[in-house]
Amino acid sequence: MFKTDTSIQTGSALRNFGGMPAIATVVLTMTVAQAGDIEGPRLEKPIAVKTEPGAIGSTRPPQFGPRLDEVEQYQQPVELRGPKGLLVSIKTRTGWSQSEALPLRVGLLPGLSYRLRITGVPHRPTDELYPSVRVLSPLVTPRGQKWRFPIEIVIDEDDLNEAFSGNHVQRVVYVSNEPEASDVLADRWFDIQPGDSCLAVASTLGAPVAELRIGNRLPL
Repeated sequence: MFKTDTSIQTGSALRNFGGMPAIATVVLTMTVAQAGDIEGPRLEKPIAVKTEPGAIGSTRPPQFGPRLDEVEQYQQPVELRGPKGLLVSIKTRTGWSQSEALPLRVGLLPGLSYRLRITGVPHRPTDELYPSVRVLSPLVTPRGQKWRFPIEIVIDEDDLNEAFSGNHVQRVVYVSNEPEASDVLADRWFDIQPGDSCLAVASTLGAPVAELRIGNRLPL
């Protein structure tokens, strides 16, 4: 993410591969190969495939931090970025929105899970993916300038390839706790260990603000 005000700290990402991965604005990512391939006491309990998006997050303990008035009506600007040619549409009450090329800026309500449809994947012109994105916490920005400081979420080509290989990738974006920390671009990320929780790791580094889950090949 770009830093245009010293009071605004943005970050990069965490990734988790395989069964269940993760990102953090700073972003953490984790790739889990397959749930059955992971062994050891650190494994989290398996999650039902048909669980509604957001059902798990709704059971998490409340996160402490700044809370805007009428946060349920507050739309947090999010900027989706990805490989050239990638097209994204969002599931709405009336169906899928028109496909848009990236980068794309949208306003999302915090706490709700939004289903995306991805097409135009490099070297896979007929394939589709149905990831979900959720804003965990809105950013606190100068009054009237929220669209200058969107949460940047990168849809990485490696993550898309992992999904087409049958893996699940979770990215968590977080804001650093260190006020003097140097700015980190959203396309920079690091993996966490299979079995670790992306949200838990992100919480030790800062405040998680968004998550992206990639892996579904069908619009569940």
